[in-house]
Amino acid sequence: MEEKKVSTLFEEMRDDISNYITSTLELGKLEVYEKISLGSSAITFGLMVAGVALFALLFIFIALGLYLGELLQNTWAGFGIVAAFALLIMLLMLLTGKPFKQKVTNKVIRFLMDNDDRDHKNRNK
Repeated sequence: MEEKKVSTLFEEMRDDISNYITSTLELGKLEVYEKISLGSSAITFGLMVAGVALFALLFIFIALGLYLGELLQNTWAGFGIVAAFALLIMLLMLLTGKPFKQKVTNKVIRFLMDNDDRDHKNRNK
């Protein structure tokens, strides 16, 4: 009789451990889903803002080209100056690309770590 209780106890403990492991894996999966959804929403919003900014920048460059064309009495020269300015900015961006990528990577890591810290604090309350 005593052995049966011990074996039953071990079976119950095995089931409890199995349920605990399954629950822990599910929680981990849900946390990953949350982080992916937060990251993808931040990326989507950033891309939308970048798209609107690019659209506005296009119109600013067109207006600047037309303005410089009027000042110089040559539309081609106005747009040429604007194109040269845009190429100069692109060259500067290419030269400073590595530090920029590193800053973005660090910000993404910091964002994920901050969310992880907040989740950890909320779980401990």
